[in-house]
Amino acid sequence: FGPRAGDLPPLGRRLGHPREAALAAALLAERFPIHRKHGSGPPPPSRSDVLDAAEAVERFSAGGGWTQGLNPSAARFVLRARDQLARQARSMGSGAGGGAGGGAGEPTSAATADEAVLRALFAAFPDRLCRRREEGSPRALMVGGRGVELDDTSAVHRAELFVAVEMTERRGGGGQGGGGGEARVRRASMVEEGWLPEERIRTATEVVFDPERQRVVAVRRRRYEDLVLDEVEVPIRPGDADLTAEAARVLAEAAAADPEAALPLDDDALASFLTRLRSLAEWRPELELPTFEGDELAGLLPSLAHGRRSFEDLRRAPLLDVLRGLLDHRQARALERDAPERIQVPSGNHIRLAYEPGRPPVLAVRIQEMFGLTETPRVGGNRVPVLLHLLAPNMRPQQVTDDLASFWENTYPEVRKELAGRYPKHPWPEDPLRAEPQRRPGRRR
Repeated sequence: FGPRAGDLPPLGRRLGHPREAALAAALLAERFPIHRKHGSGPPPPSRSDVLDAAEAVERFSAGGGWTQGLNPSAARFVLRARDQLARQARSMGSGAGGGAGGGAGEPTSAATADEAVLRALFAAFPDRLCRRREEGSPRALMVGGRGVELDDTSAVHRAELFVAVEMTERRGGGGQGGGGGEARVRRASMVEEGWLPEERIRTATEVVFDPERQRVVAVRRRRYEDLVLDEVEVPIRPGDADLTAEAARVLAEAAAADPEAALPLDDDALASFLTRLRSLAEWRPELELPTFEGDELAGLLPSLAHGRRSFEDLRRAPLLDVLRGLLDHRQARALERDAPERIQVPSGNHIRLAYEPGRPPVLAVRIQEMFGLTETPRVGGNRVPVLLHLLAPNMRPQQVTDDLASFWENTYPEVRKELAGRYPKHPWPEDPLRAEPQRRPGRRR
C-alpha cells in the first residue's frame, strides 16, 4: 500500500489537515499497531478502523494510556513515519495533489480532521469502494463486481458505503462467516455518498429477470463506476419500444435456460403432439421434420416472449398452434397419417394411441373390438407395428403383442377358455376372425 499511502498527506493538506492524513498514511505503510482477536466479540461500531487506530496512537503519544490490543513498538514506528510523511507533504507545497484525485474535494476550512482523513482514504482507494449487500450484513460488493466480507475484527458495522483499505484473499471455501471465495476486508473506512464525484456516477434503466417472481422487471439503477448505489423498479410501458424489446429478449433468454418452467411442455395436448412428431422424425427421417428440441425451441422464444413479461404469460402462449403452423403441408399430412392421435379399430371406435419416445405406440383395446382383424395395425409409413394391449372385460391387459395374427392362432384359444368362465355374459367365439366386432362388448347374443 506504499504508493497509495503516500497519496494521503497531499490529499489531507488540500483539506486542511495534513498531519492527521500523514498519520493515516503511516498506519497503512507500517505494521498496524492495533490487534483485535477473532472471536472476542465485535468491537464498538465505528466509522473507520484507521481513525480508531489513529486515535489510539495519538493517545499513546500523549501519554494518555494504552488502548487494549495496542502494540507500543508498532505505534512508535507509526509515529516516526507520520512525522516523516508530514515533513514531505509540507515540502511539496500546496500545489501537490499526489495524483490520487477523485473524491477528496477542494480545500475547505469546514472539513473536520476526521472527515479530511475519511475523504482522503476514499480518494486514495476509489477502486475499492464497497456497498453492503444488506443492512447489517458483513458481506458487500466492491467496484469491479468482486464480493468481499468484513472481518469480524473490523468496527465498521453500519456504513452502507466503505473503502476496503486492507484486504486478504480467502483460501479454500471455509473461514469465519462463510462466503466462499470472497476477499476478507480487515480494515475499512466509511464513505459518504456525497463525496462521490458526480462525473463518475451514471443512471440507467435496465431490464432484468427476477427469478423469484419469474418475470422481467425494469430497474432504474444509479451507479458509481459499475457499483450499484441504489435502484428502484419502474414500469415497462407498451409505448416504450426499447424497453419492450429488451423485456422480450431478457424473458426469452431466461426461458431458454429453464424451458420446463417457462413453457407448457407438460400440457397433455402439447406433449402428445411433440412425442408424435419426434417419433415420426425418427421413423421417417426423409421427411426432415423439426423436433422442436434445444436450439429449435429456443429459437421460437423471442417471438413468443414479445409483449409478455413472465413465465406465467409464456405458459399461456398458444405454443401448440405456433408449432403446428411451422409444419409445411406435406409434413402436417404425414404427421396425421403416419403418427395419428387415434386409429379406428374393427368395432368402429377411434382409440387413442399412447406414444412414448423411443418405443412403438401402444393401443389399449378390448379383445372383442378387434374381432375380424387379421394383421397388427402399423404406423410410421407402415414401418412400425403398434404394440397391442388386448384388454379383458375388466380393462386390464390380458395379452401384450405386436403380432395379432399369432395371438388369434396360438394364444386366443387359451384366453377364450379362461375368460369365458370368468365373464360368461361376454361373447367368446371360437373363430374370432369371422365374428362380428363388438363396439361395446356386453351380453352374449
